[in-house]
Amino acid sequence: MLKRITQSPFLNILSGLILLATAGNEIIETLGEPSIGAHHGIAIFGIIQILKAIPELMHGLKEAEEAKETLQGK
Repeated sequence: MLKRITQSPFLNILSGLILLATAGNEIIETLGEPSIGAHHGIAIFGIIQILKAIPELMHGLKEAEEAKETLQGK
């Protein structure tokens, strides 16, 4: 059960969005400073988390569409 939770595409997108939002806030606050901090890496990791989950979600949507077409064909 723990494996299903940790590999959930919805959880990956949610955590990616949270990481991106919090790091984005920090990036905006330090916009005038010419330095690179940990928040830049966290923002990149958040983007990777989101991108990693998109193919799984698209596959699930495709399967749901195919199931819908099968049920409508009966």
